[in-house]
Amino acid sequence: MKQINILQVGATDEEGARFNGQDLHKELRERGFRSHHMVWSKTGDDPDTSEIKTTKSIKRQQKIQRLEYKFSLQSLLYPFAFEFPLRKQFKEADLVHYHLLHTGYFSLGALPLLTRMKPSVWTLHDPWAMTGHCVHPFGCDRWKIGCGNCPDLKIMFPLQHDNTAFLWKAKKFLYHASRIDIVLASKWMMKMAEESPLMSNFRLHHIPFGIDTQLFAPGDTADCKAKLGIPKDNLVIGLRANSNDFKGLSYIQEMFEHLDFELPITILAFNQKGHFDKYLGRHHIVEVGWIKESSAYAQTLQACDLFLMPSTAESFGMMAIESMACGKPSIVFDGTALPEVTFAPRGAISIPKNANELLKATKHLLTDQRARKQLGDEARNLSVQNYDFKLHVDRMQNLYENALARAGTAAPSPAEPTRPAQSSHK
Repeated sequence: MKQINILQVGATDEEGARFNGQDLHKELRERGFRSHHMVWSKTGDDPDTSEIKTTKSIKRQQKIQRLEYKFSLQSLLYPFAFEFPLRKQFKEADLVHYHLLHTGYFSLGALPLLTRMKPSVWTLHDPWAMTGHCVHPFGCDRWKIGCGNCPDLKIMFPLQHDNTAFLWKAKKFLYHASRIDIVLASKWMMKMAEESPLMSNFRLHHIPFGIDTQLFAPGDTADCKAKLGIPKDNLVIGLRANSNDFKGLSYIQEMFEHLDFELPITILAFNQKGHFDKYLGRHHIVEVGWIKESSAYAQTLQACDLFLMPSTAESFGMMAIESMACGKPSIVFDGTALPEVTFAPRGAISIPKNANELLKATKHLLTDQRARKQLGDEARNLSVQNYDFKLHVDRMQNLYENALARAGTAAPSPAEPTRPAQSSHK
């Protein structure tokens, strides 16, 4: 029987490999599929991953980025996706799975052509595909009625002029001419897609992301602390230090202004550096930046006693489930996908969006070792049951099989048994 060939298309390979299609591509090959990953920027050495950009195309991309910003356009003018049908990998593919199309290389104008040539799946990593310009609309509901009169043009991705009504209509026109199975990682995103006029033409599927729960697993916390130079008696608060509009950094900083605790604390900050310099001397601070190597990243999470993820907008939250898998209790804010994804209150503490509430929840977990352990143990169990990467690929494989069957393509070669995908169709 013919081996089915799956093409993943995305922005990067190694950075974000757990959710950008790279790990999925590798696991499909392990299961006997033919698979290729085509990315704008390649940093790894996988022979079955190819790079789209060239020296010439980078210059074109930069000019188009400036042009789109000047005229308040987004992901409409890039020519590179129109060249996909000429590429060997696209010609040979039986199905194409798209990821992160709004990062500055893909034109939505190519979707009608590409998705009518090949059965297509598109994973939405955030709500941008459903709005007139923003990655997260926060409390604004204008994405339900066509945008326009945008209340905030400065949030990601910013526009110089309010062109949101046109961009919303352009998406509606292009989507209506396209044939795509849409994957949404959370029920929160699924609900938004079900309410979006732009998504009404598509089949919608709720399929959570997955992680390697053997790698992200409880470890020797004391040993992991020692490797980072953290005193063994310090209580370690892990967090993501990111100054964008969504990650709740200001709430964390305000919380630390009022955190008066008799035991020594270490702030273990991932991502950006320098946001906690003012607390030097008051707390021990370890800033690890962005850790690319997965095992080193997992060991760093294992050094935490608890993890703060008070995002004000979050469509899934990979760091939350990675912390869960390591047996670490988390604190999240209500009103995003995180309470659902972490199974709060079973796998995390979910609180109102308030620095004082964050302070109270943090002090509770710092002072109550038994509560930390119980919450961490349950978080671990929930992550294994719901987010193991093999389960994620089972669900994706099932979706591929169904999409190919609808297109009249032969079923895939025998592979590992699959579990039913969590899907809802429109």
